[in-house]
Amino acid sequence: MDAKHLIAVERWTLGLAAAVIAFAFLTLGPKLGFGASLGAVLMCLNAFALRKISERSQFFKKPSAVVLLFNVKMGVLIALVYVVIRYLPIDPVGFVIGISIFPAAILAAAIRHALRTEETHG
Repeated sequence: MDAKHLIAVERWTLGLAAAVIAFAFLTLGPKLGFGASLGAVLMCLNAFALRKISERSQFFKKPSAVVLLFNVKMGVLIALVYVVIRYLPIDPVGFVIGISIFPAAILAAAIRHALRTEETHG
Protein backbone atom coordinates (compact mmCIF):
# COMPACT_ATOMS: atom_id res chain seq x y z
CA MET A 1 0.00 0.00 0.00
CA ASP A 2 1.54 3.28 -1.02
CA ALA A 3 1.19 6.73 0.49
CA LYS A 4 -1.74 7.85 -1.68
CA HIS A 5 -3.87 4.96 -0.42
CA LEU A 6 -3.07 5.78 3.20
CA ILE A 7 -3.87 9.44 2.60
CA ALA A 8 -7.21 8.39 1.08
CA VAL A 9 -7.96 6.20 4.10
CA GLU A 10 -7.06 9.07 6.44
CA ARG A 11 -9.34 11.48 4.58
CA TRP A 12 -12.21 9.01 4.62
CA THR A 13 -11.63 8.46 8.33
CA LEU A 14 -11.76 12.18 9.05
CA GLY A 15 -14.88 12.68 6.92
CA LEU A 16 -16.73 9.74 8.41
CA ALA A 17 -15.69 10.81 11.91
CA ALA A 18 -17.14 14.27 11.39
CA ALA A 19 -20.40 12.81 10.07
CA VAL A 20 -20.73 10.25 12.89
CA ILE A 21 -19.94 12.81 15.60
CA ALA A 22 -22.51 15.26 14.25
CA PHE A 23 -25.13 12.54 13.83
CA ALA A 24 -24.49 11.08 17.29
CA PHE A 25 -24.76 14.38 19.14
CA LEU A 26 -27.80 15.57 17.19
CA THR A 27 -29.84 12.38 17.39
CA LEU A 28 -28.50 9.97 19.99
CA GLY A 29 -27.84 12.20 22.99
CA PRO A 30 -24.78 13.49 24.82
CA LYS A 31 -23.60 10.26 26.48
CA LEU A 32 -23.76 8.19 23.30
CA GLY A 33 -22.38 11.15 21.35
CA PHE A 34 -19.40 11.43 23.67
CA GLY A 35 -18.65 7.72 23.31
CA ALA A 36 -18.89 7.91 19.51
CA SER A 37 -16.72 11.03 19.49
CA LEU A 38 -14.05 9.42 21.62
CA GLY A 39 -13.95 6.33 19.40
CA ALA A 40 -13.86 8.47 16.26
CA VAL A 41 -11.00 10.60 17.60
CA LEU A 42 -9.00 7.47 18.46
CA MET A 43 -9.51 6.15 14.93
CA CYS A 44 -8.48 9.48 13.40
CA LEU A 45 -5.30 9.37 15.46
CA ASN A 46 -4.80 5.75 14.39
CA ALA A 47 -5.08 6.67 10.69
CA PHE A 48 -2.70 9.59 11.18
CA ALA A 49 -0.14 7.41 12.98
CA LEU A 50 -0.42 4.72 10.31
CA ARG A 51 0.31 7.24 7.56
CA LYS A 52 3.21 8.83 9.44
CA ILE A 53 4.86 5.49 10.20
CA SER A 54 4.46 4.50 6.56
CA GLU A 55 5.99 7.78 5.36
CA ARG A 56 8.97 7.35 7.64
CA SER A 57 9.49 3.69 6.78
CA GLN A 58 11.87 4.61 3.97
CA PHE A 59 14.38 5.90 6.55
CA PHE A 60 14.73 2.52 8.24
CA LYS A 61 17.32 0.10 6.95
CA LYS A 62 15.47 -3.01 8.12
CA PRO A 63 11.80 -3.80 7.52
CA SER A 64 11.69 -5.31 11.01
CA ALA A 65 11.92 -1.80 12.50
CA VAL A 66 8.78 -0.75 10.64
CA VAL A 67 6.95 -3.91 11.73
CA LEU A 68 8.00 -3.17 15.31
CA LEU A 69 6.63 0.39 15.04
CA PHE A 70 3.31 -0.89 13.67
CA ASN A 71 3.08 -3.37 16.55
CA VAL A 72 3.89 -0.68 19.12
CA LYS A 73 1.21 1.54 17.59
CA MET A 74 -1.29 -1.31 17.78
CA GLY A 75 -0.33 -2.04 21.40
CA VAL A 76 -0.83 1.60 22.36
CA LEU A 77 -4.19 1.63 20.57
CA ILE A 78 -5.34 -1.52 22.36
CA ALA A 79 -4.23 -0.06 25.71
CA LEU A 80 -6.13 3.17 25.02
CA VAL A 81 -9.29 1.28 24.07
CA TYR A 82 -9.02 -0.73 27.30
CA VAL A 83 -8.54 2.41 29.41
CA VAL A 84 -11.46 4.18 27.75
CA ILE A 85 -13.84 1.25 28.22
CA ARG A 86 -12.67 0.41 31.73
CA TYR A 87 -12.30 3.83 33.36
CA LEU A 88 -14.27 6.47 31.46
CA PRO A 89 -18.02 6.91 31.93
CA ILE A 90 -18.99 6.48 28.30
CA ASP A 91 -21.63 4.50 26.50
CA PRO A 92 -19.89 1.40 25.06
CA VAL A 93 -22.27 1.23 22.09
CA GLY A 94 -21.34 4.78 21.09
CA PHE A 95 -17.67 3.95 21.47
CA VAL A 96 -18.03 0.90 19.21
CA ILE A 97 -19.79 3.08 16.64
CA GLY A 98 -16.86 5.48 16.81
CA ILE A 99 -14.13 2.88 16.45
CA SER A 100 -15.94 1.22 13.55
CA ILE A 101 -15.19 4.30 11.48
CA PHE A 102 -11.69 3.12 10.58
CA PRO A 103 -12.72 -0.19 8.98
CA ALA A 104 -15.53 1.63 7.16
CA ALA A 105 -13.01 4.18 5.86
CA ILE A 106 -10.72 1.41 4.61
CA LEU A 107 -13.64 -0.20 2.82
CA ALA A 108 -14.78 3.09 1.29
CA ALA A 109 -11.27 3.95 0.08
CA ALA A 110 -10.84 0.46 -1.40
CA ILE A 111 -14.16 0.64 -3.25
CA ARG A 112 -13.35 4.08 -4.60
CA HIS A 113 -9.90 2.93 -5.72
CA ALA A 114 -11.36 -0.16 -7.41
CA LEU A 115 -13.95 1.91 -9.25
CA ARG A 116 -11.33 4.44 -10.33
CA THR A 117 -9.02 1.65 -11.56
CA GLU A 118 -11.89 0.04 -13.45
CA GLU A 119 -12.70 3.34 -15.18
CA THR A 120 -9.13 3.93 -16.33
CA HIS A 121 -8.55 0.35 -17.53
CA GLY A 122 -12.04 -0.46 -18.76
